[in-house]
Amino acid sequence: MLDDYSLLGMEFPSLLRPRPLSYFTFWLNFEWFGAAPWAFRLTNVLLHAVAVQFCYRALRRLLGDGRAFFAAAVFAVHPLQADAVLYVFSRPVVLMGLLVWVALDRWLAGKHWWAVLFYSLALLAKEEAIALPLFLVALHFSISRNTKEWRPIGVMFALALVALGGVVYATRSLAGSGAGVQAGVGWLGYLATQPLVIGLYLKHMLWPTFVGMRWAVDVAPMWCAGLWLLAVAGLYPGRRHFARAGWVFWLLGALLFLLPTSSVFPIADLAAGRRMYLPVAMLAAAVPALRWPWALVIVYAGLAGDWAYSIYREPRMLWKMTMERQPGNVGALLQYTKYVAPEEALAALMAAPALQDAGYQTELGRVYLELRKPAEALRAFGKALAIEPGVASHVYNRGVALAALGQQEAAEMDFKRALEIDPAHKPAREALAIR
Repeated sequence: MLDDYSLLGMEFPSLLRPRPLSYFTFWLNFEWFGAAPWAFRLTNVLLHAVAVQFCYRALRRLLGDGRAFFAAAVFAVHPLQADAVLYVFSRPVVLMGLLVWVALDRWLAGKHWWAVLFYSLALLAKEEAIALPLFLVALHFSISRNTKEWRPIGVMFALALVALGGVVYATRSLAGSGAGVQAGVGWLGYLATQPLVIGLYLKHMLWPTFVGMRWAVDVAPMWCAGLWLLAVAGLYPGRRHFARAGWVFWLLGALLFLLPTSSVFPIADLAAGRRMYLPVAMLAAAVPALRWPWALVIVYAGLAGDWAYSIYREPRMLWKMTMERQPGNVGALLQYTKYVAPEEALAALMAAPALQDAGYQTELGRVYLELRKPAEALRAFGKALAIEPGVASHVYNRGVALAALGQQEAAEMDFKRALEIDPAHKPAREALAIR
């Protein structure tokens, strides 16, 4: 699925853009295969396949062959992985996960500085890798107590702080980042919501009845923040199982890898299945050696995963199912309208009460342009700009509508204004070059 069409309008590669390693792989895909969705998706699948191999290698050093194979198999085929693997724009998650597993494998092999190198690459893929040093501290107290580990762990923490500073800067400076101060939700409301979201993840880990990229979740009451204490306190009774990488250690590991996206740093998407990419393996590793046929669990996960992947093969079906199961999910609606005829898209948009959403107005304007109604498109793009002033894409869209109306001079001014806001805005540059 290649539904982040804006991806193809970006400049690659760019070391100034967050997650440069991930964007470099996007650039390679585009240079070698053009905009063919299958190539982007195949790259994700291949990266995931390699990640599964290193997941098994790392876990085998701690759990033995049987449990490591079980955890890696669940990691490979669980339907919660569909979002990260088959959603093209989630590649940073898969690439980061692969490099984290490689770093952990090298760490357990005693190659600590090689682990630092792969960790630094993981940070360049996606900033969620900042959780690895915390995991290694827990691992230190669980199995090794080797004092020589503290120096490379300290370097990893320093790298994590640099990456965190870059994330804070990016979320403040990049319009439409959807995180931090631009998340649309306060830190306390976000913090209160996440224990319930993690509960939702665990539910779908055990019984995946919903597969989708847009999880509709309401901000929880503030008192729900106290559930974090309940979650941590729940690990205390089993603390003796923390030693020697027992099951409590792996539950804590899953929680640590959720923290970067489920902590006090708000993100507009309150929940997303792709955040479980690494925690899925951690939770599977927490399962003790089963005395009943554990192969049944893998078969169940595989069948459920095949069901999930079959949905992802047809984007229209995915978004329609998401809308049916989560009424009022605006994000799913806006994706659904990209895969249907303009008349059907307009009907779906007009039936949704989302008039104060900038994304809704942008999609409405796009549909009106396809229907050759530039006046209505101009009105919709203008509303999007009023809701989110100063966003380059909104200014550019207004210019496109003005050009369709024959107002070339006003359109050119909007294209220039879009470039002033975002000098890397490729569509605006191309529009001015044509003129």
